[in-house]
Amino acid sequence: MVELRNAEAHELEALKNFLTTHGANQWNYLPEDGIDEQFQRLYKGTDYCLVAIDDGQPVGIAVYSQPGDIPTLFEPYVAENPAVYVAEVTVHTKWGGQGIGSKLLNHIAATSKASGANELMIERHEQNIASAGMMRKAGFVEIDCFLDIERRETGSRKTTVLSRNLNT
Repeated sequence: MVELRNAEAHELEALKNFLTTHGANQWNYLPEDGIDEQFQRLYKGTDYCLVAIDDGQPVGIAVYSQPGDIPTLFEPYVAENPAVYVAEVTVHTKWGGQGIGSKLLNHIAATSKASGANELMIERHEQNIASAGMMRKAGFVEIDCFLDIERRETGSRKTTVLSRNLNT
């Protein structure tokens, strides 16, 4: 039975390794300096990390922001709504396709709504089929797709921006 809980500070280094081991693929943009910056935000408590645990071991993680702390990429899409940015969702390769990513996203949605957010924002490579299914299953809808040659090195080189309205 998979359980969800907030990450603890002492396990962040292991979760960083989990992200780089199970999140690295041709579709994901995971530069080392970006991962380091993201985990510094977690150490400071600026961002949050949710962990899916089975039999005492992590099988998935999701990293997300506080309401209103949105990267500039998303500012044109959120207007004045307090939104939460989901930076990463990674599931252990052996656990893929079992709904863990959607479970993490749905938990973030409930927590974010309780914190006053009106929507969740997330992005993926346009051709990342696994992420597309997980995000669709969790209620996200595509709101834009654009050429992103600085961050995307394979396939169409496009980023798809998605949103989930928390008020419906």
